[in-house]
Amino acid sequence: MNRRLLPVVVLAVVLVAVIGVVAALYRQPQQVRVVVYAYRDAITGIDPGAEDDVGVVVLHALYDTLLRYDPRTGGYVPWLAERFERVAEDRWVIVIRRGAVFHDGSPITAEDVKFSIERSKALYEEGVGLGYVWECVREVRVLNATHLEVVTDGPCDLRRAASAAYSAFVYSRRVLQLSGAANVTDRRLIEWFNSGRELGSGPYRLRSYKPEREVVLEKFQDWWGWRVVNNPRAPDVVVIRIVEDPGEQERGLRAGEIHVASSVPRAVLRSLKEGGFEIQVADTYHNFILMFNVLRWPTNVTEVRKALALAIPWDSLVPTCLHGYGRVGSGLIPYGFPGYDPELRLGQNLEEAARLLAEAGVPSGTELEMVITAGYEEEECFAQLLASELAKLGLRLRITSLPWDLVKQRGAEVWSNPEAAPHMVINDWWPTYVTPYDYLSLLECGYVTWNWSGYCNEDFDEKLWEVYRVDIADLNQALPLYRELQRYVYEELPAVNLWDMQHIYVYNPKKVLLPERALNPLYTYVVFFEYLEVLG
Repeated sequence: MNRRLLPVVVLAVVLVAVIGVVAALYRQPQQVRVVVYAYRDAITGIDPGAEDDVGVVVLHALYDTLLRYDPRTGGYVPWLAERFERVAEDRWVIVIRRGAVFHDGSPITAEDVKFSIERSKALYEEGVGLGYVWECVREVRVLNATHLEVVTDGPCDLRRAASAAYSAFVYSRRVLQLSGAANVTDRRLIEWFNSGRELGSGPYRLRSYKPEREVVLEKFQDWWGWRVVNNPRAPDVVVIRIVEDPGEQERGLRAGEIHVASSVPRAVLRSLKEGGFEIQVADTYHNFILMFNVLRWPTNVTEVRKALALAIPWDSLVPTCLHGYGRVGSGLIPYGFPGYDPELRLGQNLEEAARLLAEAGVPSGTELEMVITAGYEEEECFAQLLASELAKLGLRLRITSLPWDLVKQRGAEVWSNPEAAPHMVINDWWPTYVTPYDYLSLLECGYVTWNWSGYCNEDFDEKLWEVYRVDIADLNQALPLYRELQRYVYEELPAVNLWDMQHIYVYNPKKVLLPERALNPLYTYVVFFEYLEVLG
């Protein structure tokens, strides 16, 4: 789901940390393969059952999921589960890979899988995490050490839950004992994880956790997947360095302090390529959604929201603000994701916008506030473009640029104090798992965490849940119904998708190779480090 925050790490600190890790773990440090990955936002948490934000960047290195989504086929790859089979309309049999172990060397059992699924569900019932992906699960039955049966409430494609980006991780049930937690929803267990502890089975173990500066991972030699991945040049040590400033990411690349960067300024890409760096452009399911405060005048008026949408210079967004790396939004669901509708694009029409504003009685000189995230060049560019167009309509746009944690606070304020909440706020979004519901849920009534519109429509909610119930059993059958809901949003405009992102990774090919299989659009900003090849 979402992301961001804080400071740039000084090279000396990173070098000390890496040298310390290498010296502690290896007798011949000159043979150790180290890669430094620059990511933009502070890590928000690493509890595999509770995290719903940018902690996903770390979690997929520490933990395995039962299956992994394959965007090329729309199918699922066996991962920790060597067999994942529907044996009846309402039940599945899962077989865990034999010989798979956790980072403490203990075997992964069906009991651990049962624990992980049931904890995600229990946390979600307490309002924590994204365990709704397992919502159709009625019961998990352990058959023996490596086999379990999952009983569902009617037909349910459980493969989507088992390959989800969040709340699908498998971890040892021993964490309950190690943390001293009384039960699976005890805050002490969440705090245990978020203080820098883990007990997963993924390709890397957690060596150091400083969420606002850097995370250091070390290769888990006993990971079951090395024989599947077959990559002898995978990193021994991975440093995820938090570098908020895109300019600092560029400088780090050129200085050799960073080997892979996720957020360099798009304007310098040509120069970097001329300098010998390689660029990997990845399609994503990551979009930027402008949410209108429907509880504060004048954006509580549908005609005003339509006028503001018509004022947007749509044809300029991608070439100007994304330097061509992306697509103009069409409906809330992004390009390439099930339910995408290419017929819901908007266009600029200042004359019609002026007419709608006059009809709604919005006087010249009216000021609107828009909140954006500091350091996000595409958001800053869009805000300036919109301010210029609104000025032609006699409106003033006050742009408030904040760190991500404060953006979240201001957005959620629409539910507690709508008159103080911004008229508009940009919320970038990526999916939890493969369902269009994920995007439309942003407009569910009372979804305080992410519905920054304050939109509350009982008819919309009922139809959304009806569609989701169909979706759980058969996504293809639900797609026409999702299309109808998107058109409803298109008419009401409580929110509008500005653009669908392409992520740009820049790397030094003399140091590392970043193959296409290391990136997957469902797992946003995740680099599957087991596929990286360190050259020296």
